[in-house]
Amino acid sequence: MANNNDVHISGGGKMAGGLYGSVYISGSGKLQGTVECETMHVSGACKVEDGDLTVHGEIHCSGATKVEGSLAAKSARVSGSMSAERSAAIEEALEVSGSFKCEGELRVGRLAVSGVCKTEGSISGNEISVSGVLKSSGDVQAERFSSTGALNVDGLLNAETVEIQLSGDSLVHSIGGGRVQVKKKLGSFMIFGFMRRPHLASELIEADEIMLEYTDCETVRGVNVHIGPECVIDRVEYSGNLTTDANCTIREKVKI
Repeated sequence: MANNNDVHISGGGKMAGGLYGSVYISGSGKLQGTVECETMHVSGACKVEDGDLTVHGEIHCSGATKVEGSLAAKSARVSGSMSAERSAAIEEALEVSGSFKCEGELRVGRLAVSGVCKTEGSISGNEISVSGVLKSSGDVQAERFSSTGALNVDGLLNAETVEIQLSGDSLVHSIGGGRVQVKKKLGSFMIFGFMRRPHLASELIEADEIMLEYTDCETVRGVNVHIGPECVIDRVEYSGNLTTDANCTIREKVKI
């Protein structure tokens, strides 16, 4: 693609779909149809109408980008806002310090969220880290998942290692993996001088090794399970060892 022309839009402009080199938009640009380019930088407003966007290198969005089709890129940095009305695939890293929204499935190599990331479909990646807000209407799948932010996952959160530090309320329908740890984040519960209880709500948590704090869950199932302070668990099923904190509630314990 090295022979394709670069495009600069600094005021208002339109361009037809096609093959391009680098695309720079600092004004208001409309891309009409499917666009394929080497790199893209958006500090203004960009809209891809009636087509997909493929960026073979990096897309950097500090403005606002809307794709009416699917989005694909090698890597992406979003400090403004970006949305895709269909699926999104980022081969390497997607870094979101602004706002990213995907109406379909999101596939990434690595996802780092310090802003807000929302998907209507599932999310899959090798490594996912959240210090902002992650919302998914589907499943979330990773090799390693860590969060110090806020989660709202309607499906299954599944990873070999799940580490969640609670700084507020989170909701995850079910959690599975090899090792699951949920604990409070130190120094994050004073709001206007008042203490507030962090909270994770889930229907099912299932893993080999489970360590929980500040968690309300219907069923916890594992090999070795530790139920820590401020947990309310309806049923714990374990095949190895079960340890509990004095300040927790377990309504039923079952050795399997």
